Amino acid sequence: MRRKNRLKVLLVILVSIFIMFSAAALLLAGFQKSEREAQKKKEAMAALESLPTVAPTEVPVTPSPSPTPRPTATPTPIPKEKVSFNPDDFWDYWYSTDGLVTINIYNISQDSVSFSFSQTDAGQTQSVSADVTAEVAGTAAAFSFTDTAGNAASGNLTFDNGQLYLRATTEPVSSVYPNVSCIMSRTQVQLQPDPTVTPTPAEQAQNTAETGEYFFPESSNRYLTDEEISAYSSDQLELAKNEIYARHGRQFVTDYIADYFNSKSWYQGTIDPDTFDAEQNSIFNEYELANISKIAEWEEQKASQGN
Repeated sequence: MRRKNRLKVLLVILVSIFIMFSAAALLLAGFQKSEREAQKKKEAMAALESLPTVAPTEVPVTPSPSPTPRPTATPTPIPKEKVSFNPDDFWDYWYSTDGLVTINIYNISQDSVSFSFSQTDAGQTQSVSADVTAEVAGTAAAFSFTDTAGNAASGNLTFDNGQLYLRATTEPVSSVYPNVSCIMSRTQVQLQPDPTVTPTPAEQAQNTAETGEYFFPESSNRYLTDEEISAYSSDQLELAKNEIYARHGRQFVTDYIADYFNSKSWYQGTIDPDTFDAEQNSIFNEYELANISKIAEWEEQKASQGN
């Protein structure tokens, strides 16, 4: 009986020890698990700290305006403001200083201009005209047109502080054609018709020479026509040709030619023939050179016909 009680006590002790060891094993397992998790967390943190730092992507930032000018990529300056003018200063009529050209600006803005163009000869016997529209760029407008006589002209208008500059040139196909380069005026020059501009009858040509008038008053600013040249005899055409030379002060060695021009109040012979002839290409303009050549052709033709 006593032995049986001892066995029970021993069994209780063994059970208690087993329970204690089991509890200790569970505690140890939990502790080890916590240690492993802590170790893993520590290793993960260390791994994160050892990773290379990635540079952040730069986001373009619009620079604030700087008062200091920055050099441009090209040397050509780019205007920041559009050069302008006041269109109200340029409406209506304008006249050339020689009184031959009239334009009427009937529509104008800082983008376009429309105007009528008219040019006449000094005798006001012939004229050409055109209607023109052109784009304005800044303070100028480049244009081209064909007038009523078929002359193809080009040029430009410049608007400058209330002043209007007009330039128009052409390859002429008629005796009157667009030809002007000047600052236009609001005041019209009054021209007086010259009855000697177009001498058609031979009698009128004779009277012209005898009364002291020019044979061709406009030989320096327009092309002469065959009709007006053919009205004169070969002797008169010789004088008419030399009249262009005489206007520039050429002296003459042929007695009757010298006497003829010495009798004219407008003649001033100051340049000896050799000096003048050596420089004549720089003395005469395009009209004078063309008219000298045409008069010489008619002079030779008249002489061959005995006229």
